[in-house]
Amino acid sequence: MPTSTLADSLYERLRQSFPADQAYTTDDWTADALPGPVRHHLIHLMRHHGRQEARRLRHARTEWVNHDHPDVEQAAGPFFDAVEAHAQVPADQWTETLRTATRRTTNHLVRPVPTLASFIFEEASGALPVAEIQWRMHFFGPYDYLPNAVEAFATKHDRDRLTPDTVEQVLQRVDERMTADFDAERWLQLLDPLFETAQRATGRGQVSIPLLRTFFEEKRAASIIDRLDAHERENGGEAVAPHTLRRLLETAQRADSSPPSEPSPSPGTDSTPQPAPTNSPLSADIQDVAPPSRPSAPEETSSEDPPNGPTPMWKQFEQDTVRRSSEVDAPEHGNAQPLWAQFQQGPASPSDSSPASSRPGPAASPSSPNDSAPSPDGEDLAALEEDVFGTAPAPKRSVYVQNLFHGDQAAYRQALDRLRTTDRWSEASQTIAREVFRANQINIYSDAAVHFTNAVEAGFKEA
Repeated sequence: MPTSTLADSLYERLRQSFPADQAYTTDDWTADALPGPVRHHLIHLMRHHGRQEARRLRHARTEWVNHDHPDVEQAAGPFFDAVEAHAQVPADQWTETLRTATRRTTNHLVRPVPTLASFIFEEASGALPVAEIQWRMHFFGPYDYLPNAVEAFATKHDRDRLTPDTVEQVLQRVDERMTADFDAERWLQLLDPLFETAQRATGRGQVSIPLLRTFFEEKRAASIIDRLDAHERENGGEAVAPHTLRRLLETAQRADSSPPSEPSPSPGTDSTPQPAPTNSPLSADIQDVAPPSRPSAPEETSSEDPPNGPTPMWKQFEQDTVRRSSEVDAPEHGNAQPLWAQFQQGPASPSDSSPASSRPGPAASPSSPNDSAPSPDGEDLAALEEDVFGTAPAPKRSVYVQNLFHGDQAAYRQALDRLRTTDRWSEASQTIAREVFRANQINIYSDAAVHFTNAVEAGFKEA
């Protein structure tokens, strides 16, 4: 069963449950009504369109109304919150939206790297800001180690923008390394969304061998592919259930762990092992990609590898996710370095001041997640930041964009533009609370939130 066949089967089943005779909202997509990957994609799409609509309405203001009057601000805040919260897929666009969502999510489950690369740069002609790349990757729920890898690579190399080739090479290399030492249990956990989707599409908890073969080919898992091929020859079956796949994975793992026989060198040949060739000019850099350095947890008393060898790459990312979550949500303690300080440098580099490209599209199309618009009079974003924050050094804007605006640089620009026109700190603090923290559901005690508030207040004091 090719990926398109799985997607079409899933689409037909979901279309019966969700006919195109009404508009749909996120409330209609319960966890038991849609496969997790499709539901995640559609919810992210609705969040995008809700913000787009609120942004269009905000830009529709004219000088005939004093939008800065407290009464107007008090009324506008809840209105824009409601606009973003009540996005919907129009009935006449539901069919195409559902079809696109099922195709993209099933493709991602089987071939995540090319699917992500295609989606990220679908309408871009060159490099994109890292924040926008991250935001677009979050349209897909499974395999969250891939967005983490891009963030880690960009942070390590201090890159604000990445090209399509760089992103694809980073993703491919990390996808191979992350799964290189997976045991059967880890493989099955990784494949759980694919089995769930197949269950919803066919009514059977099985995934076709051709799809699994493609999945493992992407990971360069040759021994597993050999076991799948042997199983197909011996049993003639076209699909396998999780328990069958577990047996095949364990067999492949035992074969991998067996000591290989050493063939005798041919006469006249040099038996000295030669280093494997690198895959690309980026290989040396990508091999060292790891999560951004974080303060050591109390229980970490040694940086040496554990007795059984180096920590697997998947566990490095897993441990980093726990550390990152605790650092963002908890107040600062002792001398622990806060999130913003880890990224803090001097003034933003020129490449970081380039706004995200604007790609408006049809309301139901998920191919245009960032409907950026320039600030009034084409004002440069760096100058806008200086108006709001003053001349004191501030952390790179990617920290604010990613942690306070969910990767939406246009929303960040709009918030700064709004703050620039505010005359009093009391009004600015209300604007931050309403249009940044509450609108984006931000923990006001997180490092990024605290530092953003302090930076804006410092700008008012300097003025």
